[in-house]
Amino acid sequence: MSRRTNGSTDPHDEGFGDVVRDLNVVAQATQQQVNLNQNAPPPPPPPNQRALLVRRFIEQKPDSFEGSSDPLVAEDWIDKIEKIFTLLGVNDEDKLDLVVYKLEGEATRWWDLTRRSRNDGLFTWMEFRLSFLNKYFPQTARNQRMIEFMLLTQRNMTVAQYQAKFEELSRFAPHLVENEELKAFKFQEGLKPSIKSRLSVLKITSYIEIVERAMIAERDLEEAARIRERHAGDRNGNGKNKNHPYERKENGEDAQRNLQHVVCFECKQPGHYKRNFPQLGAQRDQPSGRNVRIEVTSKFRDEIS
Repeated sequence: MSRRTNGSTDPHDEGFGDVVRDLNVVAQATQQQVNLNQNAPPPPPPPNQRALLVRRFIEQKPDSFEGSSDPLVAEDWIDKIEKIFTLLGVNDEDKLDLVVYKLEGEATRWWDLTRRSRNDGLFTWMEFRLSFLNKYFPQTARNQRMIEFMLLTQRNMTVAQYQAKFEELSRFAPHLVENEELKAFKFQEGLKPSIKSRLSVLKITSYIEIVERAMIAERDLEEAARIRERHAGDRNGNGKNKNHPYERKENGEDAQRNLQHVVCFECKQPGHYKRNFPQLGAQRDQPSGRNVRIEVTSKFRDEIS
């Protein structure tokens, strides 16, 4: 390899020097960034999964349970809690902790006694649910609801009210509504006779359809009743035109004011009718001549005899 001896600089040497300078600049910038990172506060730790679950559960705003003498209140509460668990994908272990968190008052005391009744104090979610329902919705209450459903009829309820009660109690006797045909039949049998008679000839086997038909029949019957009431009012005078001169009932002042325009056919004086003419009234009160003669003759005969 030959080297230059005349003092000139190789262009390759100059390019190499530029690369070195660029590397130095990058190294300095990297060191500065490292220094900044060392002085910055550490990033927050990732949220605890259990704390995140509790926060998501509370965001659903579940109701608390303090105990209730109404079994349906207890059942509705546990059902709503389970819907939240399904939405959040909660496992059985966390379900128990979250549901106990929402117990208050008498319900909390019940759970403390129940938990202490076992030596280990450990319960699964299904064991808690069974104990909860045995306490606040015992089998005797379930049997009572089943009988109530079996005897359910519409009575004074509207069709909509009867439907709501029907669906509320039907879950306690599932064997009576296990398919659409049985459900429709049970609903129809409990309707008022006036509505039931209109639907029996249709032989409907769909529950939804029987409910709709019952509501239509109810509206038709109510409209027919309103029409009958209006006609009855007309026959009893309640629907007469009170502004008609022959049908308007006048008080004393109205009658006196109207008599000012009346002229008597007997005396030709205003203010009364002929039937109210005073002299005619006196004449009616006095006995006629024929009656007087008959009375005198009868008296004379009595004296002679």
